[in-house]
Amino acid sequence: MKYLWLKKFIQIGFLFSLLLGGEIGMAAETMVNVNLQKYLRSIEENRKLSVSVTVLDENSRSLNDFKVECVQLTHEFYFGNAPEYLLFAYAPYSYRRGNRFGTKPLPEDQLNQYKKLYVELFNYATLPAFYWADYEPAPGFLPMVEATKKIAEWLSEYKIVTKGHTLVWGNPPSVGVPGWVAAKGAAGEWEEVRSLLYTRIIREMTQFKGLIQMWDVVNEPVVQRWFDSLSEDYVIEAYRLARRVDPDAKLVLNEFGLLTNNDTRRKFIKLAGKLVEEDLIDIIGVEAHIFNARDLKMQLENLEGIYTALDEIATLGKPIHITEFQIPLLAVIEAFNTDVQTAEKLQAEAVKIFYTLFFSHPSVEAIVYWNFYRAWQQGSGFLRDDLTIKPVYYVLKDLIHQEWKTSLDTRTDHEGKVSFRAFPGTYEIRVKYADEEKTFNIAVSKGKINDFTVIFNGSGDK
Repeated sequence: MKYLWLKKFIQIGFLFSLLLGGEIGMAAETMVNVNLQKYLRSIEENRKLSVSVTVLDENSRSLNDFKVECVQLTHEFYFGNAPEYLLFAYAPYSYRRGNRFGTKPLPEDQLNQYKKLYVELFNYATLPAFYWADYEPAPGFLPMVEATKKIAEWLSEYKIVTKGHTLVWGNPPSVGVPGWVAAKGAAGEWEEVRSLLYTRIIREMTQFKGLIQMWDVVNEPVVQRWFDSLSEDYVIEAYRLARRVDPDAKLVLNEFGLLTNNDTRRKFIKLAGKLVEEDLIDIIGVEAHIFNARDLKMQLENLEGIYTALDEIATLGKPIHITEFQIPLLAVIEAFNTDVQTAEKLQAEAVKIFYTLFFSHPSVEAIVYWNFYRAWQQGSGFLRDDLTIKPVYYVLKDLIHQEWKTSLDTRTDHEGKVSFRAFPGTYEIRVKYADEEKTFNIAVSKGKINDFTVIFNGSGDK
């Protein structure tokens, strides 16, 4: 009886059988049944690109019946996370919201394990260090700068693209606005607030230029309205300033509730359209939070509606990032009326469903899970409190680094060519004949013709 809701919910579909690796080491049949065939077809049609590799000798003659192995090394798509724990690890006495991480940082060996697991899974990071109340809790007092730089440098070392989160977020008394700034607003000193805010944008973007490649400049302007008192156009002014400070940075406009609230989506599209007209934003940030059992049930029942919402947002003509997504364990326990161990498996399967949906949409170019360890929403993360690995980690690792990576072992045809469909990213091409082998690197990319020629004489690809 404990799965009664789910059995009633879906009459058609297919049963996932998740092969859970690592410490689980077993195939776990679960009961989250949905028909994902539409989204799987879309992945095949819209995510993969046509690729050809022609193998010639030094005299431009085609080399037929040569063995060719293609191995995908990296993704062009961004799979990300918010490594918030590192803020506490590097600034335990300054990070004011680090209480859920304990009283002291993890030992060095466990910290290294955290980092190893992170880089094995992700190529993208949202660095949530820039909430104004955290970053500048008192005028001119900036306790998080060194820790933030250290994290950004570590991410850069592993070629993980990094986004700063966030510069403008009007949500007092929470972390978007420090109390000392909120007091100036309460006193009607809005010109002073404007000056402080714009000074902050310039300071943070200048200090991290080169280390941070993307910015959530304004966060939730539709649902968090405190900064509206600056002017009707404060959002546009903030993006104009950000564009001048770092013309090379990708600028994101991020919002909550776009996939489930029609009114919020309508207002957001109107606002974002103005920024698009002035070429002030590069990316649309779409939060996709699941907070509780009701959210989980509602969204599992409405996958088609979520996809339709993405279609509407895509009319803005900009890439979409799913910027904040998580499924708390308590939501799963309550939705399915089950124990923790079973809930962890169901959580992993539900994550797989939503990732499949998001990845299938042609305008989506990033998915960020929020976050990794002792997550903001309890039980959402990939590691238990003792740093053992949950099923959701293995399921995502299988999706990202197995199912959604292309590998090929074939032979050239009479024209010296191999043709295939592949996910965008970098590839290692190994060409073998008899006892000789040559290795080449190619980059398969969206928006270009992916036809490559390699010369089998050790000179490399051209």
